[in-house]
Amino acid sequence: MSAFLGPIHFMMYNKIQKQNDLLDEVIAYMQDNNIIPDFSSKLKEKYGENEREALESVIDQNAIHAWLNNQVNIAESRLAYALKLILEKDKVLLEKVADIFYSNGLNNRLECADIIVVQELFKILQINLLDGMPCDGGIIIQNDDGSEIMWEVNLEVHKPYYDNENIHVEHFFAMRDKWLQGFFAGSFNIEYSRLGLNLFKIMEV
Repeated sequence: MSAFLGPIHFMMYNKIQKQNDLLDEVIAYMQDNNIIPDFSSKLKEKYGENEREALESVIDQNAIHAWLNNQVNIAESRLAYALKLILEKDKVLLEKVADIFYSNGLNNRLECADIIVVQELFKILQINLLDGMPCDGGIIIQNDDGSEIMWEVNLEVHKPYYDNENIHVEHFFAMRDKWLQGFFAGSFNIEYSRLGLNLFKIMEV
């Protein structure tokens, strides 16, 4: 069955799983500390759940792109709704959520600790972070001179999910910023900065 699947499909599925692993950490914190005990149930009731089994065993071979796109929609919708529920409970909770994103980014960096080149690290980001389907143009490179990369995340890839929940997409980008801060915290030769709402830069120093 996997003969019909290519590396891009496995990469997309991995990005979806990575985002759900991160959301699972947030869910566990909310439930284990009895902050939002039915947090997971609320997410499932509204948006369902992503497939978590091996891609070959769950994907619709007759509609690969549509199936993956639906999985992206579920993952993004769940995250947006999760942030909405947290905001409704207590805005201060976002600080704890930001810590979880930071820690997750840091742990992902440890998996590739031997990579210290901007170009290679940027590639790692692209296989870890979910920014829509490849055809959505989720990442727009603004500058790449070999030792510095500045990129913009296409607002339209994420914004509709937050508009649907009536919260500002800034909440998503604040969390993305914390994840990136964590990811580059252990990089002695890489300087990371957020230049705007959805504009980021890394450079070798």
